[in-house]
Amino acid sequence: MPIAVMTGCNSGIAHAMAKIALEDGWKVYALDIVLGDKLKSLEEKQFTYGPFLLTQALLPNILAAPEPRRLSVVSSRVGSIVDNTSGGYYAYRASKTAVNSFFKPLSVGLKDKGVIVTVLHPGFTKTNLEPDIWKMPGVVEPEVAAGGLWKMVLEKGIEETGKFWHRDNFELPW
Repeated sequence: MPIAVMTGCNSGIAHAMAKIALEDGWKVYALDIVLGDKLKSLEEKQFTYGPFLLTQALLPNILAAPEPRRLSVVSSRVGSIVDNTSGGYYAYRASKTAVNSFFKPLSVGLKDKGVIVTVLHPGFTKTNLEPDIWKMPGVVEPEVAAGGLWKMVLEKGIEETGKFWHRDNFELPW
């Protein structure tokens, strides 16, 4: 039985993706880190450092797993340097740029070890992160975004490792 470790599973995209993985027969370790008001300042750091720290902690397990070994992270198109056509959301944008900057070189280092690394953009999705996003054209429910992302996780092969993917299966620029 394949195993998935997922974070942010209390709601939104990760919750929907965990449900899909379970339906597909995966054993899912669903994690959620809740920070109290006194720790609110750490929340911004969590967006930046959380993916790095969790990946480092799980890397020995990933490398010991049977192939195909997959490592995927949900980032955002706002973290793209090349595709930056709007301002605002500076802390969030910088945190996603940092995630992209970590996982791209990690993919190079893990390719010869047979680990498929995918960096994923969910597109405009109705979540608690941005309550007014439903006004945006093309916004989808978390289940739709999760379905597209899960498909990318499962379909991408080692020759496509280290690329930045939109949930609708097209490559995004770094």
